[in-house]
Amino acid sequence: MQIPLDENKMGSVQAIDRAFLVLETVAKNGPLSINDLHNKLGLNKASLSRIASTLCRNGYLNRDIKTGDFSLSLRAFEVGVNAMRNLDYISLIKSALAELASSLNVVAQFSVEDHNELLCLESFDQQNTGFSIYTRVGQRTPLYSTSAGKAILSTYSNEEIIDKWAKMEIKALTANTITDVETLLVDIAQIRQRNYALDLEESEPRLFCIGTVLLNYNRKPIGAISLSTNSMTEGEQLRYSEALLQRVQRVSNMLGYTRL
Repeated sequence: MQIPLDENKMGSVQAIDRAFLVLETVAKNGPLSINDLHNKLGLNKASLSRIASTLCRNGYLNRDIKTGDFSLSLRAFEVGVNAMRNLDYISLIKSALAELASSLNVVAQFSVEDHNELLCLESFDQQNTGFSIYTRVGQRTPLYSTSAGKAILSTYSNEEIIDKWAKMEIKALTANTITDVETLLVDIAQIRQRNYALDLEESEPRLFCIGTVLLNYNRKPIGAISLSTNSMTEGEQLRYSEALLQRVQRVSNMLGYTRL
């Protein structure tokens, strides 16, 4: 079935890109006027009006009769719900872990935050079986001393981190464990800048880890994927980080995450 378009340009790839951009912007920011969309996206108001009207006509946006603001419709919500229902994200994560463990010869694991601790849910171990208790499924470890834990903490504001810190039982697990919140916040700032966290023998001697967060369509962390090994040179850190960030970005994209 051919869908009628306002003008020929609306059939172009650029017009489709812009339509999705408008839809995602409204979804993230709530009801928006054409002026709001113009200020956020910098696109021509006439073009924005045509795109928004087309999305309304197809049932993906609603327009308030009084204010003229556009908001996400239940049809758009239904599409998202159906997509998530059909998406087996655990299989996606397991596939990523298996690929990373196999290609890099490391322990790859997926962990989540649970009651101010890090809980390991999945772990793929190629050749290092049992080399560390911290890589076992079901193991709980501190957020402040692990790469996955610190990666998750980096998604919180500094104020929220300080509040969480006050509720933790801080222990020096090794000579490298961070035991004061000021030092942790310095580390967190570096994590935010490079997009991954390091655990350089902070949880256990001869345990080196690198981790980053896995984000969903709401740009919220659903957990973190980390790599563990018993040594890590600067060259290996670079190689591990590149492979990890690339694979996690791919999974996040499949979960609906898009960069602003």
